[in-house]
Amino acid sequence: MKRGIQISSLFFLMLTCFLKTNAQSVPAIQERKTIVVFIPLEIDAAFNGTDYILGNNNLPKTMLPGLDFYNGVLMAVDSLKKSSATFDIRIIDTKQKNNSLTTLLTDSSLQKPTLIISAVTNKVDTKLIADFALAQQSPMVSAVFPNDAGVTNNPFFTILNPTLKTQCEAIYNYIQTNFSKNTILYLKKKGTTEDYIQNIIQGGNNKTKQSFVNIDIQDSITFANIVPYLDSTKQNILLCGSLKESFGAAVVKTLNEHPAYKTTVIGMPTWDGEKSLNVTSVEIIYASPFYFNGNEKLLKQLTAAYKLKYLGRPSDQFFKGFESMLYFTNGLSAKPTPVFNSFKLMPVFNTDNKSQVDYQENKNLYFFRKQNGQIKSAKPNSY
Repeated sequence: MKRGIQISSLFFLMLTCFLKTNAQSVPAIQERKTIVVFIPLEIDAAFNGTDYILGNNNLPKTMLPGLDFYNGVLMAVDSLKKSSATFDIRIIDTKQKNNSLTTLLTDSSLQKPTLIISAVTNKVDTKLIADFALAQQSPMVSAVFPNDAGVTNNPFFTILNPTLKTQCEAIYNYIQTNFSKNTILYLKKKGTTEDYIQNIIQGGNNKTKQSFVNIDIQDSITFANIVPYLDSTKQNILLCGSLKESFGAAVVKTLNEHPAYKTTVIGMPTWDGEKSLNVTSVEIIYASPFYFNGNEKLLKQLTAAYKLKYLGRPSDQFFKGFESMLYFTNGLSAKPTPVFNSFKLMPVFNTDNKSQVDYQENKNLYFFRKQNGQIKSAKPNSY
């Protein structure tokens, strides 16, 4: 049954992806707003014309995030229909076999949109859409991609999921606020990204007296790598400076096997939702810009509606699609009201030209304390 509903959803998507959707009948004197949503849906991989070609196999994993984001956008449109909103919405599949994104952006019907929302997760396509937004003088929200895509001098471009630089700066500020008197054991593997993270987090150390002890791991981690630095008489604070979930999971697993040493491990943004980190003896701290439990009543309503329609549980991409569509569309006519998350959108100035705004970025993150797989606290931290 669930399989049939997913396929039906894809059929509906194929038929409506490039058509206008009217949220409400509009008086002739009222100007319509056009909202363009770019999503990597890969519809061509599922259909040959109108024939579904994937058989009874599961949908490719690469399609699922985009499809759930799309479902979230549609459910937000249903909510907007109940208001006085008047707009046209265009859903653009950025992964078409016969049309490149560059070609799609020349479509005359896409010109001068009121708002652009992007669920694209690669630098090249994000930069193309950002350049299009600048040329059109239209605000663009990159809803899921934590990267500036090399965009500069473009105040129309907004990053909702903060860049790695911003997230590392937030982690450093969190450490300063909560563990200023502790020595931080900093674990990392060799790698360009790992060096970049370390430079950001420890680069601020010139202004403070925060103490870091660096522990470089060559290959797989063992308890012998860490135990010389641990103290069995106090809480040990470790910072894992790698985006690789497997490395973080190995660190946490190793420490969990030695509960005599009380430890708190601070991780990277990639730890959000990582089930291998659900252990009993180690406290986990990590940051994420998204916390889909701040409005529990709405969360339950959407989850129930999704289950009824698709016979499954929604992923975080569904909630991101719903939230970005509802929050920023409402923001076109009034001050937006938080849906689940509080966003603090701030200008990011050019490094060389301090008066030049390169883009806008969400500077609010939630810091989660987690143990036994349960969230103990989730506190917003913005700067």
